[in-house]
Amino acid sequence: MHKFNILGLDPAAEEIKPAAIYAVLAPLDNFSIEFILHSISPNDVKENIFIVSSQIESFFESSCSNLLLDASEQGRVHSFSFTKEISEWNAKRINKGIIKELSAYENIKNALIVVHFGTQQLRDTTEQQFETLIEQYKSFLIDTNTSLLFLISGPEVTNYRFLVRRLNQLFSGVVFVDNDSAARVLEYDYWRHSTGVLSNTHYQLILQNDRLVVEEGKIETQTLSNKYFNDEDVVWLVQNSVPEGTKLPANYHVVKSNSDLFEKGPQLEAATLVFSVTRYTDLSELGKQCFELRKNCGRWLKLVIQNVDGIIRHQDECLFLTLGVNLILYSFSEPSRLLSQIQSIQGFQFSRPLPPSVEHVLRYTENTFSKGYLPFIDFTRQVEVHSDSAVNLGVSGVLVVLELLPRIDPIHPLHLFHIKREGDVFSVAENKVYLYLHACRENDVMNAIKHLFKLETSDFFAQQSIISDHFYIQQECKQLRRYYRDKDVSDFTNQLKENDSYKFDPALAKNPSIDIATPEFFTQERPDAKAFTMKVKEL
Repeated sequence: MHKFNILGLDPAAEEIKPAAIYAVLAPLDNFSIEFILHSISPNDVKENIFIVSSQIESFFESSCSNLLLDASEQGRVHSFSFTKEISEWNAKRINKGIIKELSAYENIKNALIVVHFGTQQLRDTTEQQFETLIEQYKSFLIDTNTSLLFLISGPEVTNYRFLVRRLNQLFSGVVFVDNDSAARVLEYDYWRHSTGVLSNTHYQLILQNDRLVVEEGKIETQTLSNKYFNDEDVVWLVQNSVPEGTKLPANYHVVKSNSDLFEKGPQLEAATLVFSVTRYTDLSELGKQCFELRKNCGRWLKLVIQNVDGIIRHQDECLFLTLGVNLILYSFSEPSRLLSQIQSIQGFQFSRPLPPSVEHVLRYTENTFSKGYLPFIDFTRQVEVHSDSAVNLGVSGVLVVLELLPRIDPIHPLHLFHIKREGDVFSVAENKVYLYLHACRENDVMNAIKHLFKLETSDFFAQQSIISDHFYIQQECKQLRRYYRDKDVSDFTNQLKENDSYKFDPALAKNPSIDIATPEFFTQERPDAKAFTMKVKEL
């Protein structure tokens, strides 16, 4: 019997019955593939494993592929990929071919089968056709006594989650793999095992020593005795979060600083705390304070951040929300609007899971420190890392493709890109410039490019396209890397080393290795001016 190799998972949730088909759904390919790789137990290495996927290389290139690689060296892994011609077939024809191919193997009995489809491949499949498809797999599993994990990933995966629930007579279970607060979350809608059915169960996972481990809930759950807290209408706020002289309601209390408000928090149950952020605020320290309050005071305490100076960036906002903040007021609001926004969250509890620690969240930001030009293959890999970090933090990221005008040498527009933010990288392949903007919303792309590019983009580029969905960004990177893997792509790293030459450096004028015969290096020296005394002529 096959089992998931996840430490701390309930026995009922880790069991995979023979002759059963389970659905694993995820919004991104790497979520589902990572889950499957971590789910292969040492016992599965002794059995045969069959994998069918259009992204088959992702199963073997991951840092979690050790057990799968060991089984592959023993000849127990059989992998199948779709050619370009096959990928254009409809799902009915593809699955008929999959079943026919798998039936030819004598060692298929008692094996574990993984079939991976993207939502775009199933887009033209009706509900009736999908049901027929699963019935065919079901008959095949009963004949061979095998277990099947049917992976579906993509932006439209939620629709298939509802569809699988309706087909619960065919599917033995469905698990939804998603990311929240920098941790993987497993949502078991239902799961049939040897002693019954598991339903409506959630697990939060963290990675320890290259293994997924169930993280125990660290937020204290508070029960309502009379469904009302005495301090639910009480609001504590920092003095500079409202204009000076503002008259506040009787249940509003003012403290001098964020530190005073932090010390007040443990004495409260369901009150609202309003912290203020100015240009002098230590955001990392405030994030740690919010995390500690949320972890120790429970879900009913409301944490609000008032952005007084408007300096909080998009990534900072997402970090605060990940660390337990209920609401961020993005600008200095009028007192009446502040009161109404605070009132809108009263009566609700914090519902998102908390990460294991602040350091666990900040670790995902370390991958976004690279910036500037990268060779193309390195660029595609780095964008995948940036995109994965963005998903874990809930941050937006966009991939911009700029097509060069005819007869434009790529080096000229590349010299005009001046990257200042960590996480922003760019590269070029053939006649297209690829630019990834980290922590940037799609609506802000044009403004961002104006700050990065010195001239009008229309002078160099014929058109531009924007990819903002993380799923399609990762898909595009995989396809580009596969397409240019064996091609000679120009590397402009050496030519762009002097990309900061537009900055004036006084030391250059005194450098003997530089030709100073050009006008910009001429210097004029004259003696210090002498004071000239002026007198009024007497009449």
